[in-house]
Amino acid sequence: MSLRNLFLFLVLLPFLCFEISAQTNRSDSSCKKRVLQKWENLSQDGKYEEAIAELRKQMDFEDNKSKHKDYWHLGQLYAFNNDYDSAISYLKKSANMFDLLFDKFWRYYYKGTIAFLQRDKTKLNKYNSKMQKKKSAYYEGSANTLKSLFENFEKEYFEAYNK
Repeated sequence: MSLRNLFLFLVLLPFLCFEISAQTNRSDSSCKKRVLQKWENLSQDGKYEEAIAELRKQMDFEDNKSKHKDYWHLGQLYAFNNDYDSAISYLKKSANMFDLLFDKFWRYYYKGTIAFLQRDKTKLNKYNSKMQKKKSAYYEGSANTLKSLFENFEKEYFEAYNK
């Protein structure tokens, strides 16, 4: 390991420990049902263009604390609306270095989703297989989604995602 990589690891280690602790200490019983945002309601109604506009408007007025998450949601909305090029662009903006380096299950889900949108079944199979081998309970939903994307590869994202 190079000195630079060791330094980076030591700097990021406290954040990694916090993230792992946060993921393993959550329980369904402590989760409260949250109120959906306007863009989420529009999305549930199949109004993806309106949902995209609403989320983009919301992002313009936010303090960017959740920009990575918002980019992911924008990418999904574009994918649901069959605009895969825009979807891929926003999904790629959603990933931060920390998640991609230290959260392998997120990395598998992220890369597998992009592989589906790029219509690359070989890569999708690779990430789906990795995700299914040792998935954590925290990523059960993501693992199921990736499996559905693989099993329904010939379908559009919305249909494959919701199977």
